[in-house]
Amino acid sequence: MSKRWRLIIENKNDGYYNMAVDEALLFSYSVHKIPTLRIYGWDKPFISLGYNQDPVKVLNPLIKIPVVRRITGGSVIVHDKEITYSIVCGPGDLELTGPVKESYRQLCSFLKIFYLKLGLTAEFAQDVPGRQEKIFPASDFCFMDRQQFDLMIGAKKIGGNAQRRRRDSVFQHGSIPQRVDFSLLSSLMMCGQSINSKTCGLDDLLKQGTDFCKLQVMLAESFSEAFSIKLSQEKMPSKEEKLSSMFLRRKYTSCDWNYKRIFKPAGKVIDDLSKVLKAF
Repeated sequence: MSKRWRLIIENKNDGYYNMAVDEALLFSYSVHKIPTLRIYGWDKPFISLGYNQDPVKVLNPLIKIPVVRRITGGSVIVHDKEITYSIVCGPGDLELTGPVKESYRQLCSFLKIFYLKLGLTAEFAQDVPGRQEKIFPASDFCFMDRQQFDLMIGAKKIGGNAQRRRRDSVFQHGSIPQRVDFSLLSSLMMCGQSINSKTCGLDDLLKQGTDFCKLQVMLAESFSEAFSIKLSQEKMPSKEEKLSSMFLRRKYTSCDWNYKRIFKPAGKVIDDLSKVLKAF
């Protein structure tokens, strides 16, 4: 594929910033049509809610960990010691011609290469022999359930991925845990289920610590190999930074959005958004 792809590699930041940048990249794609791979991390434990989730129904009310709502569906993820990616592109940029579910298989193929580079063999849940009957158990927590194209290493799920579609664009982000804090996860859930047997992190699988920066480079290389793409590492231009700042201030630090899924851009918000988009 010859189309220009850019790579944005960032340090660890808080969840409000991370989700604001992801949405800004999705918005800006509609203007400049530059497909992007972003790789980032989290500077402290953060809970991200799926777009349709009610925190009152799924989270322990005594939690003291900050919460942010994603623009993607799915269930709760506790982000902590992990590497996270987001992809923004058009269907044609990666030849995503099939249905949405099939696009997960295509988009997640680079993750299998990434795990292989670490000496780990990952399979999609639907392809794990003898486990097809366990593909769809419902859970409010991402690492507890198992969808068709979730990645499994042995009997355990590794990370999670979620998607958002627009008419001209595809957005997907995913979590790859380096270490899983099982006691923290258990304290957040109201269902009382044991999570130890359901999921895993890279450090446990490899029986050694992993380096965040080295994993970022390895993930980018895996993406490039999987899709025969040459990535150009760049920083976000000031126009996208302004757009992400607007989302950060007006949306992702708002209790209305994070706890009630209310975001009604009006007045100053619409003016800010219009000015930034017109500037591209």
